[in-house]
Amino acid sequence: MFSMPISVNSKNKLMEVFETLAHFPNLGMMIKSGDYTVDAHSLMGVFAIDISKPFELILDREPDNTFKEAVSEFTLQHAI
Repeated sequence: MFSMPISVNSKNKLMEVFETLAHFPNLGMMIKSGDYTVDAHSLMGVFAIDISKPFELILDREPDNTFKEAVSEFTLQHAI
């Protein structure tokens, strides 16, 4: 398991996250927001999360550098 903190400030940015994650269909991903965990490849699930605070992207394995670069603009370290 590998996790990355993600932060977005709008539904448009959340859609960008979803579209970015869709480029990696073979990587198992979940999004945890508070007590809720949703499939990161589910549009309905992703849009059901609370974006008022950071959420956690949980991966089934450590991602490669291509993935890390793709999501870097959304990671909490970059968002601050």
